[in-house]
Amino acid sequence: MAFLERKKNNVKNYANSFIKDNNEIDKIGSLNKTVFFQDELALNSPVRFISRYVNVAVIENAIKSNLNIECMLKSNGLSLEYNLSNVTSITLSHLIPTANRAQKLYLKMGHLENEINYLRLTQAALLHDIGKVFIPSEILNKSGKLTLRERAIVELHNKLSYEILKTTDLHPKVAQLALEHHDYEKNIIRNHENQALTISDVYSALREARPYKKPINDLYARIILYDMGTQGKFDTRYISYV
Repeated sequence: MAFLERKKNNVKNYANSFIKDNNEIDKIGSLNKTVFFQDELALNSPVRFISRYVNVAVIENAIKSNLNIECMLKSNGLSLEYNLSNVTSITLSHLIPTANRAQKLYLKMGHLENEINYLRLTQAALLHDIGKVFIPSEILNKSGKLTLRERAIVELHNKLSYEILKTTDLHPKVAQLALEHHDYEKNIIRNHENQALTISDVYSALREARPYKKPINDLYARIILYDMGTQGKFDTRYISYV
């Protein structure tokens, strides 16, 4: 009971801090209710939170309201066809475990559960792969080695996640974190939120069974993380927190 009460108080704190920030809110009325509902779902009902955004209405709206999506897909020889199961099928195996791991890593960095960025990190971790709805299933689930073109198509997914999430009612930082979770090879500004998400996502992917690989054990996964860290893809200090 104490745990549930603490969770409820955290949600209220998120909503209150969000509502009081006049630089982030320019609509009054129903917005604060929406913010509170998003917060509650992300923290207490992650499956429901994911389904709130991974659905036909959200994707269709994104296609219609953001021409960057069509442009990106067509320039890579893809159609506007999408498959929600590309994302819903990994809800329990990847999205929620990655979010849980990112939360724990962020807390070990010295942050608190009632920080607004803890919430945004949680939301981004739950939706970071939403762009995979546009990646052909036969490429995502290919058992053999990807061709260079197929690899380039898969690597579009974080950019597509960004373009989709930009059209939703989520805070812009959620979309930004989704974009950055696979941009570790670029000179982006690293902060604790994108470090937590990137490291957690890579670790989860290494530990999971995929059509093209068997799961990797914890020790080997950490060795790979450290190797990536020494290449400058993320801060090696945080790998021990995984």
